[in-house]
Amino acid sequence: MKGAGTAGMTGRRPPPDAAAPEAPVEKPFIEHLEDLRRTLFTVLAAFGVAFAVCLPLTIRGYTVAVLMRPLGAAAVAAGEQAPSGLPTLSPAGGVAAAMKIAAGAALVLALPFMLYAAGMFILPALTRRERRLFAPALIAGAALFYAGMAFCYFTTLPLAIRFLWNFNRMMGIENLWTINEYTTFVTRLLLAFGLVFELPLVVIVLVALGILDRRTLSAGRGYAIVSIFVLAAVLTPPDAVSQVMMAVPMLLLYEACIAAARVIESRAGRPR
Repeated sequence: MKGAGTAGMTGRRPPPDAAAPEAPVEKPFIEHLEDLRRTLFTVLAAFGVAFAVCLPLTIRGYTVAVLMRPLGAAAVAAGEQAPSGLPTLSPAGGVAAAMKIAAGAALVLALPFMLYAAGMFILPALTRRERRLFAPALIAGAALFYAGMAFCYFTTLPLAIRFLWNFNRMMGIENLWTINEYTTFVTRLLLAFGLVFELPLVVIVLVALGILDRRTLSAGRGYAIVSIFVLAAVLTPPDAVSQVMMAVPMLLLYEACIAAARVIESRAGRPR
């Protein structure tokens, strides 16, 4: 009582509890809309700058040459001459293909800046513990996306194109692929692998926040295997090579997530 009376007479307040959760700062609805407008503008500006860089490279053929390399390797492996270019079936087919390729390349190039802008929009709503995960998650997210695309370009894409090329030849079908169909096939597969490689990051962040745990991941392994093969069948073209080449890395990444969850829980002192 004496201590309480002394604190009251001197006007001093007890120090705030350092372990208490940080109270979120309430903002008017109009300010939230203004923040959303700035975020969308930043995302579109980053994409626009990247598109302005990638479009001339695409028109000059540099980006197309990168996408054509797996096709040339497949043709050479089949004992044929590598195609110098692909035809189009419409007068504006080249323009449409250039826009599509440049847009895909711009998305890949501007992805880190777009993720940063989106993250800064939701950052004020996060707790102090969640904010500490923001920078590592942003860097890991961009790295995993590029790693997934690189894995697809150097492993899955050549095998899939070689399989489809040889399968058509075995059936007596001449491979007259158009530039629009081929670029759609390649960009879809590359972006699909980039997005799929983001799944381990989501799982690890949920484990670090205590929403998921290793036991849940281990118990759901059977459901995860089925879901992975279904997802691979949806995201990849209708050939077994692409589906298996996507499903196998996803299975390995899922097991890596279980191992990472064990390490995170051990460091946090959670019961195993």
